[in-house]
Parts: sequence; structure tokens; C-alpha cells
Amino acid sequence: MSEPEKTFEPATCCHCDGEGCLYCNKTGTVLVRAPKTPCGPCEGVGCIYCGFTGWAGPKSRCD
Repeated sequence: MSEPEKTFEPATCCHCDGEGCLYCNKTGTVLVRAPKTPCGPCEGVGCIYCGFTGWAGPKSRCD
């Protein structure tokens, strides 16, 4: 019983509006779980749940 594979898609970092910052490794984009949706707790502003990117389900080192 293997888990279904997660798919990710690029999204513009909401913290820096694509300019590049610490949270997106200065690329301006982050990989988030498809389909991309704004973070619920902060409504896309940035919080600890979305890694300050503004998107629900950002890709981590464990994915």
C-alpha cells in the first residue's frame, strides 16, 4: 500500500512578490502541492504554516 505520489507546481512567492527572498531561496517561486491554493490560516499573507510563502502545502525537504 504505497501512498499516491504528490504533484507540485511552481507558484510566485507571496512574501517577496517574485523578487526573491530567503523563503524562496532568492528564486521568486516556490513549489506547492497541486492544485495551488492560498494558505488558509493567513489567507496568503504568510505564516508559519505556509513557510511564509502564502501558499498551502509548500514542498519541503521531506517530500
